[in-house]
Amino acid sequence: MLEIIFENDHDTAAFLQNVNIAAAQILYPVVIHKGTNKIGIQISEPSISIEEFVKPLVAQFILECKENECLTAIIKGNYYFLDHEEQQQILHLAHSVIEGDVVIPSLQDKPPRERYIHQELAQIPLSSGSFSIRSFMTFRLAQYHERLREYVESAIEEYKMEQEYQNFIQSLRDYVHKNEPKLEKVHIVHDHQFAIWELRYMSEKEKKKYIDRQFIKEHPMYIDSLLLAPLVSIAPLQIEIYTKDIEHAMIQTIQNIFQERVRLYSLKAFKERTVFFKQSKEPS
Repeated sequence: MLEIIFENDHDTAAFLQNVNIAAAQILYPVVIHKGTNKIGIQISEPSISIEEFVKPLVAQFILECKENECLTAIIKGNYYFLDHEEQQQILHLAHSVIEGDVVIPSLQDKPPRERYIHQELAQIPLSSGSFSIRSFMTFRLAQYHERLREYVESAIEEYKMEQEYQNFIQSLRDYVHKNEPKLEKVHIVHDHQFAIWELRYMSEKEKKKYIDRQFIKEHPMYIDSLLLAPLVSIAPLQIEIYTKDIEHAMIQTIQNIFQERVRLYSLKAFKERTVFFKQSKEPS
């Protein structure tokens, strides 16, 4: 018999559930002995080894039940994020990195983290005796933990960039709300490139009247000089965007800044209609 030792009742119950599901899928009976924070497993059929049955379950248990604990411990212990809400946001981003939803070039060519678990399990006998999940994770999974640390590090970088972006968006939002509009309404046409239709025939000198140079200097790394700079400086009350791609990142940014002031239309609608532009006031 193999005895598997756990840290608490919750872990024991989670592993037992996986054992019962796996046992129901094989033809031969699996005898399960449940104790306090431990489970004993016996298989009477000699053609199926306990190792063959248990090792995939151990890997599954670590990935599904213990990985979040490990990631959170790294977030707190290595990077000192103690706020629960921040931890959860970073944890969510770490899962996005692990699942490939957030692409990190430096991690793309590295083995998946589960390979380290399987490699270590392959090196130890699990046919009888006692096996401690905590000891295995502490003393045998250094490479696995290092890979998790890399995931967390990448997630924190993404988190910080997202925070910077949100602060940037909020600063533009605040500017728009506190300044009088230079034009009541503008039309943006997105046909491969973006163009503010009201400015299309203006000279560069005329366009400069619509741009707050001081504000642009305060956001040199983030603000697009051809679109966002004049758009935010104009601070229009209404924005009509004509596009074939409503998911475009720039359109999402404009919506985040101007919120309910934005209306989206198809590019075809712009080409089919005659649009009369009225300027509510001339720039000073």
